[in-house]
Amino acid sequence: MAHWEKTPEVVLGRVFSYLSLVDKISVFQSCTAWRQALEQPLAWRLFKYSESLIWDQMFEMGIPSSLEDLQQDENFHQCVLDCIDWYGRYMKNIYIAIRSSTSFEVYMKIVQNCCNVRNFTLISTCAELSEWELLRSSLHDFLQRNNMIKKLELRDIDNTGVKNAALPFGVKHSSHLHSLWIVNSFRSSCLSNLMYLVNLSELALIPHQLNFSLLKHLASLSLRDLHIVANPKTKEFYNEAISDEQWGEIRRYGPNLRVHCFLATSREWAEKEVFLKPKMPLVSLVYRKNIWIKYLESVCTLMSYHGDTLTSFVDFSLASQPYKYPTPLSFIDRVDRLMIQLAQQCPRMQTLSIKEAMSSAAILLMVYYNRNLSELLVRCDMILYVNDLPDELLMDMNIKHFIEENYHRDHFEKAVSSLLGSEWHILKVADFYDIIDARYSKFS
Repeated sequence: MAHWEKTPEVVLGRVFSYLSLVDKISVFQSCTAWRQALEQPLAWRLFKYSESLIWDQMFEMGIPSSLEDLQQDENFHQCVLDCIDWYGRYMKNIYIAIRSSTSFEVYMKIVQNCCNVRNFTLISTCAELSEWELLRSSLHDFLQRNNMIKKLELRDIDNTGVKNAALPFGVKHSSHLHSLWIVNSFRSSCLSNLMYLVNLSELALIPHQLNFSLLKHLASLSLRDLHIVANPKTKEFYNEAISDEQWGEIRRYGPNLRVHCFLATSREWAEKEVFLKPKMPLVSLVYRKNIWIKYLESVCTLMSYHGDTLTSFVDFSLASQPYKYPTPLSFIDRVDRLMIQLAQQCPRMQTLSIKEAMSSAAILLMVYYNRNLSELLVRCDMILYVNDLPDELLMDMNIKHFIEENYHRDHFEKAVSSLLGSEWHILKVADFYDIIDARYSKFS
């Protein structure tokens, strides 16, 4: 068996690159040979610092809960600062969440030592932070020095109260910056600096920051994916600066532009078409309200406006318990007809979640009309194994016989799989939320 001490440093460096920060610090503290292997630039290609993740890995309670834990945490923190001093020049992909003065100190070390960054994510999880002014000025200096960044994500970096504050990125980043996320950040700033980002292909904003001239300009150049994000921290929401006609013009100037919306808010939006306009090139909508609501007819109608573009519609409004029906719902009391229409009117739809009770027969009819539904997310507690579809929906005798033979529980999954051409399964409630959270938790 091979011995670790005979392993070349370049190989060890590659192995260490896959470790978490907690494990890298353990390597750093272990022996001289392994510490030398950490000198390999590849070992530090990723630096991810989040106190919550670190504490989950270090402490049984998820937080320091004893004097010994506090001492361990203090020693770990000092080692992190030392590693940034020694290896910061190698760090190209950095993720840091600021939640305390401790993590702010780590951030400042990064600002001082890292000058070859290609991907940078900065998240502030503090409601109040006395170092806001220092954060803003240091971020500006850091980004001006790291002007070859390709992907930049800044979340919850607020500058409220600073009128027309300058953005810390712009002309110097125009050659390399391809992806920019500024969710709940720089809300009082003018976004004119974004006009210079002529190679930007991906942009994320809150609804309040949408600007017709900006989007028209960027879409005519290189912008292909626009993410519009509203979560519980999003203060401003409604934005009527972009009319339906203007969305049409944006599409003409940027025919390849795709809009992705994540709306995790209790505010009304679709019912009044205040925000989602019919001519918006909407590709995906992830929709979450912090209350349990039924699908509204207007929601499905609005989605049908985007039949030529929509590929994903996910509703995961909060609900941990299945429906408890006193009596079986009839066809007219369910959302079956609306969802069948949605599947027909949006032939490009690939991802669709079902969190309302539907009959197995209606789901079969949906998939029969739309064979692109490769990611049909259906909770087990949302299926009623009945066939009460009205005759006017079953004019085709082939599908009528197919549904009659397969709507039963024993045949249902296999029938859906046969229509899709790939294996498909009903999801347990916990599995449904695991999938949703894995994909969309970064927006929350």
